[in-house]
Amino acid sequence: MNFWKILRVLTTNACNYKCVFCHNEGQEKFVGTNSEFLKFDDFKTIVEALEDSGLKEVQFSGGEPFMNPETIKMIEWLNQNTNLEIGCATNTQFFNDEIIQRLAATRICLHIQFPTLDRTKFQSITKSDLYDNLMLNLRKLKSQKVSFSLNYVLLTPSISDFQNLLPFLFENEISLKLLPYVNERTLKQNEFQKDILPFLDSISYKFENQNNGSLKWCLQTPQGSAITIKYINSPCFKFEFDICKNYAEIRLTPSLEIQSCLINAEGNLKLDTSLNGSSKEKIKELFEHSWKNFTHC
Repeated sequence: MNFWKILRVLTTNACNYKCVFCHNEGQEKFVGTNSEFLKFDDFKTIVEALEDSGLKEVQFSGGEPFMNPETIKMIEWLNQNTNLEIGCATNTQFFNDEIIQRLAATRICLHIQFPTLDRTKFQSITKSDLYDNLMLNLRKLKSQKVSFSLNYVLLTPSISDFQNLLPFLFENEISLKLLPYVNERTLKQNEFQKDILPFLDSISYKFENQNNGSLKWCLQTPQGSAITIKYINSPCFKFEFDICKNYAEIRLTPSLEIQSCLINAEGNLKLDTSLNGSSKEKIKELFEHSWKNFTHC
């Protein structure tokens, strides 16, 4: 891979959840006045500098990206001025009717953090009482035909909570991404695949290894439609660098650092904070340099 194809834009390092499993895309975690916000003008300049680089998609993340009031403006600009795929990881808690209508006018696909279907567990995981608001926003997004799927973190190798979620997915025809919880303990004892992979094999009609750390199953709902379940077979567990690099993603932080590895921020390159049109070639060179230096875990 000569170049990456996915630019993950971290529009802020702040979040209103306090999930124990959150890696915050390798950033320091902040809330409130200490948080950083990526500026729209800087974002626009960077994307324009990369327009002939082979870039295929932009994925917004954070923190919670919609804590940055300019994130929606970035999404709309991409939708109107590029042909890039657009995605965004969000917990939806900063959505209102206006934001949802503006999203509905774009081609974005949302990846919504969904900790659990259980209200009590939701509060325990997120340290918030926003369960009802999340469920309401899911209904509004469906009604406005905004494309989305759910992100679900497997906190333990047990799949019982995930199994309880399946009827909800089938009933609402919602696809899901399963993410194993990566920490020091699970890196040493990767047991997540033991039960979940055979179970998904048993309830699906099609399987695909996407060769970038993502395993995909297609399931038929009782209504006769199809949903997908993806399992992110994290290359971090076995330090499978080739799989990680094949995913072809590079990150832009709110402080304008270029980050190649999710876990190790050492060696991040910093863009000039006074970006302008004359610096676009330098921006592209720094991204290329960062990617070429991404050679090992």
